[in-house]
Amino acid sequence: MENLVSFKGVREGLIITLREGEWHQIIVELSAHLARPKAQSFFRGARVLLETSHRAIDAAQLEELIALLAQNDMQLISVHGERRTQEAFDQIRGEAKAKEIPPPDLPPFVVVTQDSPLDGLSGLVIHRSVRSGQRYHHAGAVIVIGDVNPGAEIVAGGDVIVWGKLRGVVHAGSPDNDQAVVGALMLAPTQLSIGEHIARVPEDKAARHAVAEIARVRGGAIVVEPWYE
Repeated sequence: MENLVSFKGVREGLIITLREGEWHQIIVELSAHLARPKAQSFFRGARVLLETSHRAIDAAQLEELIALLAQNDMQLISVHGERRTQEAFDQIRGEAKAKEIPPPDLPPFVVVTQDSPLDGLSGLVIHRSVRSGQRYHHAGAVIVIGDVNPGAEIVAGGDVIVWGKLRGVVHAGSPDNDQAVVGALMLAPTQLSIGEHIARVPEDKAARHAVAEIARVRGGAIVVEPWYE
C-alpha cells in the first residue's frame, strides 16, 4: 500500500507531499512519521513546503496541519497545489498578519540600524537553540546558550558568543564595529561577518575542527584561532 505522506529534503527546507486519501488517515500517518525518534532530530526546525497536487484542503485542515508541525518545531512556509488550497493558506497568513501574530514560536527581534547606540546596551541572552528560519537582530551583544542551526541568522551590534555549535549565518559588530568577536564551542557558520568584513568557512570545517574557537578582525581580515581563554 502506497504511503499517503512522503518527504524530500531540498535546499529550501523539507517538501512534504500529500497523496489522495482520508484526511484523518493523512494526519495519523504524518503524526506517526514525526513521532519516530530518528525523524524528530532530522525534522526538528525544518521549513516545510507542502505539495498537495489536485487535492483540495480547507483552512481548518491546514490549521490542523500547521499546529501538528509546530508541535515538532516545524514551520509551514509555502503550499503548492489546487487553487482552493492556495487560497486557504493565503487566508491563514493574511489573518495572522492582520492580528500581528508572528510565525509559530519565532521570537520578536530588534532591528539594528546605524543610529543604534551601542554604549550601555544590555546584551541579549537566548536560552535555547536557534532553529532554521529564525532570525535575531540586536543592537548589543548576543549570547546563545545552545546551538545556532543551519538556516538561522544572528545579527548583533556587539559580540556574538555561542555556547554550542554555530552553523548558521552570523554578523557581529553590525554594521561597522571591527572590534567585535564571534566565539563558539564549534565554529562552523555558513557565513561569518564582523563589521564590514565577510568570511566563509570551508564546508568540511565541522569535520576538521571540534574545538572552541574565536574569530576577530586582524590586519583587515577575519582570523579564527583556538579559544583557550
